[in-house]
Amino acid sequence: MSRKIEDWGDSRWEFTKNQSQWHFDASIQSIDYQPVCTFTGDWTKEVEDCLKEVKPNTWANRNIEVNDDVYTASIEQNDLKKAGADPDSQIFSRANAKNIPIFKSIANYFGMKDSAIKFHNQTTGQMLHWHIDNFAGRKERDNSFTEIEADKNPQLMRRFAIMLDDWKHGQVFQLGNSNWHQWKRGECITWEWRDIPHATCNMGWNNRPMLQVTGWTTDTTHDVVKSGSFKNIVNI
Repeated sequence: MSRKIEDWGDSRWEFTKNQSQWHFDASIQSIDYQPVCTFTGDWTKEVEDCLKEVKPNTWANRNIEVNDDVYTASIEQNDLKKAGADPDSQIFSRANAKNIPIFKSIANYFGMKDSAIKFHNQTTGQMLHWHIDNFAGRKERDNSFTEIEADKNPQLMRRFAIMLDDWKHGQVFQLGNSNWHQWKRGECITWEWRDIPHATCNMGWNNRPMLQVTGWTTDTTHDVVKSGSFKNIVNI
């Protein structure tokens, strides 16, 4: 059976916005992310090692690994051009962290299958623009607009963000109508990826290291989210 092909038109933003169930009313006060837990452990060396390996990413090159081009790049860049932004501006620096034991232990807590474990760092002036996740870089899409099962049922996949250092002035993580700030080292959040627009930037002078874990959910994953709280301490 042939799989459905998504039609993004000329705008990733408009395509994902039209699929979202969020209200897009800027006057509503709300918390649009879910606290999950707080990890404790010593990953100082691992962060230092990853900072030596990260490569600067733009919207256009962030998912290039094997292929020379990414199917979404030109459409994502269209949104930037229409807004008068530089389509080649750096959004973050990133390294693959799937083989780092302590980061694998963090990912294992979520009980997901086929998890992608990425180390992100955002330096002064880098900005990931307002967007809704689509998991464009997942291998299941095969570098195409092919629909995956999670597009039909968003609960099949989930993304978690874990801060690897305390919040510093000038660091911004906005999700929907809320700003997550003054986070503590090890705090972890998640959000409804199909619905909640979000953006990050670093206007300060310090690195903002973060771990991102994305995978196929299980009953364990759903239980972790359902009982989520920063008061849930997980020793790694």
